[in-house]
Amino acid sequence: MTVREVRIGTVLRPNRRWVKVDELAEYVAIVVRGFGRGIFHYEPTVGSDLGKLRFFRVESDSLVVSNIKAWEGAVAVSGSSEDGTIASNRFLSYEPIDGQADVNFLRHYLLTEEGNQRLQRASPGSADRNRTLAASRFEDILVPLPSPSEQQRIVARLDRVASTAAGLGRTRAPLARVKARVLAIAEASALPARPMKDLVRAARTPIDIEADQSYRPLGVRSFGKGLIRYPATKGEDLSKLRYYSVQPNRLVVSNIKAWEGAVAMTCDGDEDLVASTRFLQWEVADPAAVDLQYLRLFFATQMGLSLLGRASPGSADRNRTLSSPRFLDISIPLPPLAQQQRLVDLAHQIETIEAQLQQRDVVSSALLPAARNEAFAGLT
Repeated sequence: MTVREVRIGTVLRPNRRWVKVDELAEYVAIVVRGFGRGIFHYEPTVGSDLGKLRFFRVESDSLVVSNIKAWEGAVAVSGSSEDGTIASNRFLSYEPIDGQADVNFLRHYLLTEEGNQRLQRASPGSADRNRTLAASRFEDILVPLPSPSEQQRIVARLDRVASTAAGLGRTRAPLARVKARVLAIAEASALPARPMKDLVRAARTPIDIEADQSYRPLGVRSFGKGLIRYPATKGEDLSKLRYYSVQPNRLVVSNIKAWEGAVAMTCDGDEDLVASTRFLQWEVADPAAVDLQYLRLFFATQMGLSLLGRASPGSADRNRTLSSPRFLDISIPLPPLAQQQRLVDLAHQIETIEAQLQQRDVVSSALLPAARNEAFAGLT
């Protein structure tokens, strides 16, 4: 296979055709996202609101590059959906000369590690906002260029990988809809209401912190995203707050972030954690009436967040503190215990799948960059 190294300017030519903006006409402007994430369309706007930049008409099958964000992979190829849109003079646009180069081949190459390094070298500057790519420097970048048929073969392969990675991400949408329906059932206002003071009781046992001993403090993530189990640290490095032991199967509520859903459950193995006075701990008071996991689920709903917010008064985030008496005064709609447990089981299944998807996301996000680097490794 013969591979030439050529200047971009010998195989692509500029195709920015400037438009005279009509202040009364409506336009759709586009930008190119960084890290190879494609083209974004702004909402339609009238010409008088476009600002003082110059604009050109975007044409399909063009290589479009941000001249201020090229160094972080703001490179894309326009499609039919971009026909009729406009882009400002912050973007470079090119079309092939005599079919020598496939613009998608060049896009994939410029998004490899080697291609990005060449874009960075062509975008000098010491700060992000000063790293501007001039058209002349872009056109001087050298790229490996095999035959048109080999270019198309590489593009087809990489597009298949991209489609596979995108498909993995789309799994989240239907899963999110199922979880939303589960939460909607949990907050059904037609259910009989019970005050928290009938359902839970405080479960905090104070401990003395020894300066030379190691302790693992806990935290609670907002929006129902679970516990934070911090690494062990010496007692002398902990805050000066009072600390309490932790036991499994406790509902833990951050008293300064409850208003944004910082509610979680402890589990087996959390006995080696400690919790500061910033965290309220609760155990079930009436096992025949409530499942603590159901309470965790409920306080992730819009109704649950609203109730926590009203019980956490204050005008600023740092002053919105939830006291134990206010928490116990909250009344919540409570279905029968069997229904609570069915909802908890379903939510647990969904959360297990979400955790698996997060792990898969790590793999899929690395899939296309790795495939690009591999595809071009033999060309340079």
